[in-house]
Amino acid sequence: MTAPTQLAEPTAPRGRFGRGLGGKVRVVLGRGVARGAIQLSLLGLLPVWGADAFGRYVAATGAFTWVVGVVLGVEKAALTAVPRTRLLAAQTTRMLIGRAAALFAAGLLAAAALSPAGGAPALYGLAAANAAGMGLLSVLAAVHRLADHPERDSLGYAGYAVWVLGMGGLALAGVLSPYGYLLALTTGLVVACAVLAWLVPALHTRPTHRRDLARLLNRRVVLLGLTDVTDSAGVSILFVVLAAVDKPADSALVYLMLLVSSTLGSFGILVLRLIQPTTSLRLRGTGGAGGRLRARTMLGWTAIGAGGIAAATTGALLTARSALGPDALAAIGRHPLAIGGLVLVEMTSFCMVVYAVFLLENTNGAVLSLTTSAALASLVATVATALVVVTTLGAVGAFLALVVGLAVKAAVLYARLRPHPVIDVPLPD
Repeated sequence: MTAPTQLAEPTAPRGRFGRGLGGKVRVVLGRGVARGAIQLSLLGLLPVWGADAFGRYVAATGAFTWVVGVVLGVEKAALTAVPRTRLLAAQTTRMLIGRAAALFAAGLLAAAALSPAGGAPALYGLAAANAAGMGLLSVLAAVHRLADHPERDSLGYAGYAVWVLGMGGLALAGVLSPYGYLLALTTGLVVACAVLAWLVPALHTRPTHRRDLARLLNRRVVLLGLTDVTDSAGVSILFVVLAAVDKPADSALVYLMLLVSSTLGSFGILVLRLIQPTTSLRLRGTGGAGGRLRARTMLGWTAIGAGGIAAATTGALLTARSALGPDALAAIGRHPLAIGGLVLVEMTSFCMVVYAVFLLENTNGAVLSLTTSAALASLVATVATALVVVTTLGAVGAFLALVVGLAVKAAVLYARLRPHPVIDVPLPD
């Protein structure tokens, strides 16, 4: 019988969570095609819409990237909890899908309510719904992988990619405005999510119930999602600040550079999601000590590297301001070498921190409070830096703020991961 503080006893994987390497490769290819379709469509629309309209579009969509993080907490909860369950797997799956679907439904209602207002309110409402829909699509794909059907993940994303390319063609032809294009993409998400949801076996079975499961899952979803939410919120706030200081061209530049950065980051995160079920089982209990030690080592090096580069960059900017005057900083803010260097630092630091947090999240429930506090500290540092430097430095200031946030997160986690009894509290599964 399951202990009162656990979701279930640890079990061996019922399947191979994706039918081995071949299934994982197909998933990566399907996701790659979908992401490539979205990015290529947007790049093609920049000259059609113009920098100002494109900047307003990406400011709206970028402002709600944190919504995807909220829903991804549901995905991570499924990938860690379902492999460790036996009798409660169906109930766990249904409850988690319900939470992700509720967020998408709320976004659609908000978009419908703001639609009559037109302009920026309508665009921002639709952007929130689209972000929630992308999160739900990822959750449903993960559930199918856990059910040993990775081909549904691949086909779902590939089908959506075809839809995106079609809508991008209409936008290129001048048929769809930025709002119409986003509305079409969101409609495609509704259809894709409905099809994948219909195919989930757990939604057609009568699961075993446990009364306190909702409380345990809610805690897991909130804490696992908060790291992604704060990462996305930091990016969203950058776009808000850029929009507030009326820098649409800088918004477009930051968005394009983040496409480059997020391509590597998204690929790495996808690989981690594919191996998360087996990693969750491997790092449970005593196996988590090695994972925490490896994470702490990576975090220490990241804090030193990212923090040192951020400090050196700030010093160089202050020197340039003193020697060349305030007007010189505006030119530096769009200099390709300055932006490229900070993007490279941001990409490397992001991958290191994400992998370290991944290891920690798959050990036990006690570390979730540590990752949460570090994520909040990172968000505060990112926002504070952005408010100071984005007005003057534009795109360079945006990426400098991201690097500072990553350095703070790594430093806080490194400091708080010193061995003490709370780390060894068993995960409340």
